[in-house]
Amino acid sequence: MNTPTKTQLPIPPHFNSEEVGYVWRVPYQQRAKEAREWAKKYNIQPSSEDKTRICLLLIDVQNTFCIPEFELFVGGQSGTGAVDDNVRLCEFIYRNLGVITKIIPTMDTHTAMQIFHPIFWINAAGEHPTPGATNITPVDIERGTWKVNPGVAPSLGYNYEFLEKHADHYVKQLSQDGKYPLTVWPYHSMLGGIGHALVSAVEEAVFPLHRSSESDTI
Repeated sequence: MNTPTKTQLPIPPHFNSEEVGYVWRVPYQQRAKEAREWAKKYNIQPSSEDKTRICLLLIDVQNTFCIPEFELFVGGQSGTGAVDDNVRLCEFIYRNLGVITKIIPTMDTHTAMQIFHPIFWINAAGEHPTPGATNITPVDIERGTWKVNPGVAPSLGYNYEFLEKHADHYVKQLSQDGKYPLTVWPYHSMLGGIGHALVSAVEEAVFPLHRSSESDTI
């Protein structure tokens, strides 16, 4: 039996592809212990010793986009697209652990009173726009179809007139040269919420985010 090369490590036994589409607690202490044993078994050296330094950038691999039934789950044509992608991502990380120097995951991060959330806008009837089904254009603002909700100004620390000007400028810039209108999104990636968190299986794969001096990462 051939020993796996540095760039072809095996998948650790704790990884279960069937769990990638769910949210669960990562057993950090247990994984840290196993990682030291794994590093010793396969001679995985500390990232500080890498002659060629490789950074893996992960874009918004968060529950809000990647777990079924969350706000903006990306199912794709198969209906399980983001889950399937994360299975491949975790396997890629585990197999290439010996050559990846650092992993940096970006985090889409929002609070409630942002310009693309329903509460920010209001119509003449006092209704908020329907998320996912409403686009706001400069014409909508000019006609008064949608206007900034006066109730959000104090919470954001601005006077209403300033906030109106800001919103008008933002929507015009976004729509400039026919780019796209402002889309009103469902509340998602809320700071401190479970939707904001990394997908559990991915979090486990990147814990910690680099190979330390003890190589305690798997």
